[in-house]
Amino acid sequence: MHTISNNIDYAPTPAGCAGFSLIELMIAMTLGLLLMAGIGSIVANSSTSHRELDKTSRQLENGRYAVQALRDDVRHAGFFGEFHYLIVPTATPSPCATAVADILTGMDLPVQGYAGAASAPLTCLSNYVANTDVLAIRRASTAVTPVASLVATDIYLQTRSDRLVLDTGADATLFDLTQRDGVTAADIRKYIVHIYYIRSCSDCSGGGDGIPTLARVELNNGNLNTIAPLAEGIENLQLRYGLDDSGNGTPDRYVALPADLTEWSNVVTVDASILARNVETTQGYTDTKSYILGDVTDTPGGNFKRHVFTNLARVVNTSGRREE
Repeated sequence: MHTISNNIDYAPTPAGCAGFSLIELMIAMTLGLLLMAGIGSIVANSSTSHRELDKTSRQLENGRYAVQALRDDVRHAGFFGEFHYLIVPTATPSPCATAVADILTGMDLPVQGYAGAASAPLTCLSNYVANTDVLAIRRASTAVTPVASLVATDIYLQTRSDRLVLDTGADATLFDLTQRDGVTAADIRKYIVHIYYIRSCSDCSGGGDGIPTLARVELNNGNLNTIAPLAEGIENLQLRYGLDDSGNGTPDRYVALPADLTEWSNVVTVDASILARNVETTQGYTDTKSYILGDVTDTPGGNFKRHVFTNLARVVNTSGRREE
């Protein structure tokens, strides 16, 4: 009878293969937590920096667009096709007037502005921000409108060097001017009135969103109840006007506001200063700066980061005619 032995010899466990002790495990966990906290802090700071960079980028884009929109319109102010015989009006025209006769009178002031006040200086401005300037631009569209495309309620201008027709598109036969050859019909262009101002909201439905915005009132369908928000975060607009007293097309002096209709007729440049802010606040930041906008110093405070944008625009059609 054979005997089977179950004696198995186990090799001793090498010291290098031993498991973690409790102390070692706790140290590793602590180091891991510290590492994760550091990584979390970096990610959080990176996210915050990215948000602030995004806010600043939007602010710069809005500010630049705002001054560009003003500059481009000022440069086109007083463009009435071939017609350029403008006179000093006998009474101050209202940019909010929509009657054809009133609009015709207003043509003589391609640029007209209003100083900031406690309440809106014009009745067609809604949600006006107190103490911000207002600028009205009058001109014709650079695009020609075919007779077949006239809209009955819109206002159009047909000109040649010595005459003009200004009326609605309801009766196309009124636009009967011809070019110098006496045969070809003179160009018909839509008449434009733009009024720039700062309003307290971008989306003003309900109670409004509280975002100050550069807005533009536009003459459409014979009325001025179209208000287009142009750039959000614009909370102040201040203007200075360059006056040509010598009649050579260049400004001789700058004023915060022309004193009378003669001075308004002599405006050849517009110096616009805009204060733009972020749309959202920055946590932990307090704005203690004062901003110089032309002749005005603004200290708005609060938790928004801001930047000033300025632009000097030439009223090309007014100044160019004086150089001839």
